[in-house]
Amino acid sequence: MGEIDMAIIGKLNKMTIRVKERVIVGEAKASIHEQARIAVIGANGSGKTSLLEAIARGDQGIHWIGNAPEIIYMEQEARNLDATSAERETRMLERMWRIPGDRMKLSGGETMKLRLARVLSQVADVYLLDEPTNHLDAESLGLLAEEIGRIDGTVIFVSHDRHFIDQVATHVWEIEDAVLTEYEGDYSVSRTEKEHQRHTQKRKYDKQQAKIAQVENQIAKLQSWSDKAHADSTKKDGAKEYFRMKAKKKDVQIRSKRQRLQAELDQERVAEPKEELQISFDINDAAKKGRRVIGLKNVRKSFGGRVLFEDATFTIQHGERVGLLGANGSGKSTFLKIVLGMMECEGNVWLSGGMKIGYLSQEVFDLPEEKTPSEIFLAESYEETGKIRNLMDHLGFEKIHWDQQILNMSMGERVKLKLMEFMLSECNVLLLDEPTNHLDLPSREELERTLQFFDGTMLIATHDRYFMEKLSGKLLVFEGGSLTKYEGGYSDWMERDAAAERLDLLQLERERQEVLGKLSFLKPMDKEYGSLDQRFKELSASIKMIETEKI
Repeated sequence: MGEIDMAIIGKLNKMTIRVKERVIVGEAKASIHEQARIAVIGANGSGKTSLLEAIARGDQGIHWIGNAPEIIYMEQEARNLDATSAERETRMLERMWRIPGDRMKLSGGETMKLRLARVLSQVADVYLLDEPTNHLDAESLGLLAEEIGRIDGTVIFVSHDRHFIDQVATHVWEIEDAVLTEYEGDYSVSRTEKEHQRHTQKRKYDKQQAKIAQVENQIAKLQSWSDKAHADSTKKDGAKEYFRMKAKKKDVQIRSKRQRLQAELDQERVAEPKEELQISFDINDAAKKGRRVIGLKNVRKSFGGRVLFEDATFTIQHGERVGLLGANGSGKSTFLKIVLGMMECEGNVWLSGGMKIGYLSQEVFDLPEEKTPSEIFLAESYEETGKIRNLMDHLGFEKIHWDQQILNMSMGERVKLKLMEFMLSECNVLLLDEPTNHLDLPSREELERTLQFFDGTMLIATHDRYFMEKLSGKLLVFEGGSLTKYEGGYSDWMERDAAAERLDLLQLERERQEVLGKLSFLKPMDKEYGSLDQRFKELSASIKMIETEKI
């Protein structure tokens, strides 16, 4: 969402927040605009909730222009409402969320909707929402974005949902290492600006380091001359005073240069920016020789008489990044387990002999919690240990993590350890089942950056739309009891206007994948090859025509 040109109604002016004497937000500066939508992002424990609480309390460092605004804060615990508020809340629940009347049987998502309705049904100048996107499905997130868009006031909210932030935010406040940085624009704009700032800081840092090296080199030369002059002053009887004065002069020059350098650094010392992630996945070369990695032909899977999908026919090639798209219970996790050999199905499933799979499940609890990375990744040689520790360093681990038990690690750190397993075992196919579950926003960004270096095959099941768009270029669509490969990305699929047109395209895609699957088992001299090849061209032309009409 773009920036809005509205008046400033308040400011954070050197606001400092402490938790048990530890500074979690230090001297924060930022502006609060009228009708702004401000997303507060950062790692778990970085101080996002503490910041909202400080604003709600009116702590020192928050300055409002004019009269103090009416503030409503979405509290963690439900609170009683007066009759008028309860009536407005009920109307909103029925209009916006369609929540049933019996509130004693609400799910996690419905409970979140109830809390949001209690806040958004009231009139205020500033709304503070802490994790309003938790437990909400895609439809509810869309409705929430629309409702926030209708609010005649300023909204400051905490969220890890980057697509939602892109839909709603006009500004982003990021808390990192106790520093609050303000960006104008949505999440994607803030990432572009952050990267630009990092590159600018890197250029300034390199320039300053070059200046320091130059001055230190000059000082070293002066020191050498001074040392020689001091030595000469003790040897040469006729010129002791001359060399003593010469040495003294050099010492003065050395002190002067050091003082000027220190003064310059004291005035503006440029910190070294964080290094860009550089990771290498060792892919088994044998797996690259075969183009086809996975092939399905007339595959059917059902549970208790309910068909998840049938007549599934398609192939997945080496290096493809495929997102699994479908509602809960449509069969995404089941399909991954079929590929893993953990479930049986009807039909034919072909897997490449050179395929080595790394599987990241929804819950990363299969790591032995009582063990440490040094015990899990036990190496036979000092050189191998160095390689493993270097990989941990590139993945953002600190030295203390090497001997830290898994049970004391965050979910983000556990996910990275699983990726380490895949890297060290040279996996060439990754199956990712809701990999961003339990991850805060910085951990999701790290996971994305890590996976960008993987040039093998990926199958990704996730509700994180931003993650899906970033990493997948093709889709497996689970819809209406069918499983079809779609040769486009998530955005392409979601932008289709009419449901009927999407169904037509899906049917054409299904037939094209069926034909392609049959062709992959035939040779050009086989009897059926010519007619199937012609049909494949016709289907491709029809699909291209529909897609061209939509442009």
